[in-house]
Amino acid sequence: MNSAELFYCVPVTLEAVPAPLPPATAAAVTELARAAAQSDGVHPLSERTLLHLDGEHPGDVHVLAYEGDPGTIEVSGLQSARNLVGYAALSPDGSAELVVSPSYRRQGYGTALLRMLLDHGGSRTRVWAHGRLPGADELAQRLGLEVTRELYFLRRTRAPLPEPVWPEGISVRTFVPGQDNEAWLAVNAAAFADHPEQGSWTAADLAERLQQPWFDPEGFFLAVSPTDELAGFHWTKVEEGVGEVYVVGVSPSFQGQGLGKSLTLQGLHHLQETRNLNEIVLYVDGTNTPAHSLYKSLGFTTAALDVQYAPA
Repeated sequence: MNSAELFYCVPVTLEAVPAPLPPATAAAVTELARAAAQSDGVHPLSERTLLHLDGEHPGDVHVLAYEGDPGTIEVSGLQSARNLVGYAALSPDGSAELVVSPSYRRQGYGTALLRMLLDHGGSRTRVWAHGRLPGADELAQRLGLEVTRELYFLRRTRAPLPEPVWPEGISVRTFVPGQDNEAWLAVNAAAFADHPEQGSWTAADLAERLQQPWFDPEGFFLAVSPTDELAGFHWTKVEEGVGEVYVVGVSPSFQGQGLGKSLTLQGLHHLQETRNLNEIVLYVDGTNTPAHSLYKSLGFTTAALDVQYAPA
């Protein structure tokens, strides 16, 4: 679907297309996001969105914003990336995000993209603003959106760590791709049953991450019971010299024993000592008070705040 509109005397052409994007367009969106991250100090698009740019993910909608008329038609029938100044993504569950080139902001492109997202997603649309940059609240207010969720981005620099203390009978080993996939998916779903993103991971979502250049099974720790039942896990990630507490989960059957803290420490020791990293980051939901308190006690401080807006 295409639409051409005039915002602040600047012509913009919008194109809403299903997945996947052509490789050249996906590369242009990635570059647009990189430029915005360099300018803002925060990534405008989530890992999920970046992974879904050129993949087969039915239900995803990509919205491309061009200054004036877009580039020439490619063989695929989609517009080329020439004149691309903005991008937005809408997932089947209504989660969305958008980015506008730093040099094209305050000219109506963000408003145009957000309106297109709302046209497609309706009342279920939930738009993330990473870092809650100036203008995000203003744009959301203008289109009748309000904050419904907060996600904290925490950071920790090198400092002494206590040793993990494991519940009786628990042993720790690393993830074996192919062998542990199904068990991990089951525990992940149970541990994050109330989490709108993490708890819905499928086998395809896991396989996609296992194929990424950053994946390292030696940094993916599993806590196992004496009967070989998966009790919990800590999946770490290293990219561009920064470690991340990618995801920590504990099976409901093993909660309340301090296993989450022990798994967190296991991963932190790995990142700080084995990988020799000076900086570790993580994301934690604003409603997850116990996890937030644990991370604070281990030296993490708030570096940024992401917020999610939805129709009032």
